[in-house]
Amino acid sequence: MEFLAYLWDDLDDVTGACRHLATAAITETLATAVPFIAAASGMLLACTAALLLARQHLPQLAG
Repeated sequence: MEFLAYLWDDLDDVTGACRHLATAAITETLATAVPFIAAASGMLLACTAALLLARQHLPQLAG
């Protein structure tokens, strides 16, 4: 019966290590992706603003 207690303890250790590695991987991935997401959304906002401003001035240039 003591063997099962050791086996359970080892299984718990492995599960905890896997959980820690998964959490660390997700955290590192998100920490790396956040600046790229911010840059892409800023670029999208700037392009949208440029298109909206150009649309206001285009009829004046054409006519």
